[in-house]
Amino acid sequence: MRELYTKRTELSNRGTVKITDRSGRLVYFIIGKWGLHPSVLSIYDVSGPLLAEIKQRSLGLFPKFDLYENKKHVGSLRRYYGINREMLFVRGLNWFIIGNLLTFNYKVYHGRKCIMTISEVQLTTGARLEFHIENQADEPLCFCIAAILDYWARLDLKTKAKAPSPRLAW
Repeated sequence: MRELYTKRTELSNRGTVKITDRSGRLVYFIIGKWGLHPSVLSIYDVSGPLLAEIKQRSLGLFPKFDLYENKKHVGSLRRYYGINREMLFVRGLNWFIIGNLLTFNYKVYHGRKCIMTISEVQLTTGARLEFHIENQADEPLCFCIAAILDYWARLDLKTKAKAPSPRLAW
């Protein structure tokens, strides 16, 4: 299991996101943008080949995202109304996600096996997201999921910031 890092603010940005290892060596690129239909984010190995993609299939309050690995559809992820926002299921991969959108601490399971943990850590270079991924072959799909989780976290923060404050009635 290796530790990989990125800035959380970069996951939501348009353009290129860099994923590095502990020594700061570049491992993956995430290229693409959110917000338009159909939005696509692509995960590339540092040597160039496309490894995985996220494609936004629908818009609205609860958009659906499809996950592709080596150009083959492997799963989908969406939030459902009425279900705790910190528990998600990746259909097709049978991965279960538990975590917190505000602190961005997550664990991803397949059955009882933990596939990935995400936590925010403070390094000498600043605050970073730290990824512990059990199997190196799962890393591109794990970064796809992390990008979707960050997208939802940013939407929730924007919604809470725009919510009107309750007024006291006299």
